[in-house]
Amino acid sequence: MCIDLHIHTTFSDGLLTPEQVVNKAIKLNLKAIAITDHDTVDGIRPALNKAKNYTEFEIVPGVELSTDWNSEEVHILGYYIDYNDSNLKTVLLSFQQKRMKRVDKIIARLKNMGIDISIEDVCAKSKGSSLGRPHIALVLVEKGYVCSVQEAFKDYLSKGKPAYVPKEKLTPFSAIDIIKQSSGIPVLAHPGLLEDDSIINELISYGIMGIEVIHKNHNKAQVDYYTRLALDNNLLLTGGSDSHGETPLLLGSFDVPLNYFYKLKAIKKFLQYE
Repeated sequence: MCIDLHIHTTFSDGLLTPEQVVNKAIKLNLKAIAITDHDTVDGIRPALNKAKNYTEFEIVPGVELSTDWNSEEVHILGYYIDYNDSNLKTVLLSFQQKRMKRVDKIIARLKNMGIDISIEDVCAKSKGSSLGRPHIALVLVEKGYVCSVQEAFKDYLSKGKPAYVPKEKLTPFSAIDIIKQSSGIPVLAHPGLLEDDSIINELISYGIMGIEVIHKNHNKAQVDYYTRLALDNNLLLTGGSDSHGETPLLLGSFDVPLNYFYKLKAIKKFLQYE
């Protein structure tokens, strides 16, 4: 029995509802999962409600915050956050408003290229408040402008492409503060995707508490390297599929040790912030 500590739902850019994620996790005989939508906690409550009847299955309430440092995109996961915290909700609302503005700008660029989609079209693809490029890509597929989501990103939405608009982000250090202020555990997500991972030492000095060592984009050498780095610095180890509900489904497809979950849970139990 394994775990998956990095999952997205329809409340950000996933294809499965929180309820569907729970159903699939149960069928896969997972012990625990974390709901970690981008910049929103709205998917946590539906997942918890769905999981109430499963006594040997646990959900870790989480979030994934998008940040920027020296033009490098750095993602920070927050585990066991107080998802009802009013300050956290205020911060996330600001993120969602910025996402909406970004979507508006992307739509405007597409219209200048003769591609006719609307904000209403994009909102219809999201059941949550955290809009993003994947929702735009789905509309482009539906309207026949591209054949796949991958093509939408390759031709229009990726960095350097004609409809790309950079995202307004906070710093990873601010993200660590935000997560700790909501009683959560900050963890560096998929460090193997960083072009320059020298920031990791700065994050460790600042107070990051863990590193996601197992990830769909990490090879064995990276898993080994980041595991050793985490252990040498007394950091938590985490791992997950970063599943977005794609086909084939990545949910639960990586061998993440159950002990990662138990240690994460134990730290939360005894954690006290000033």
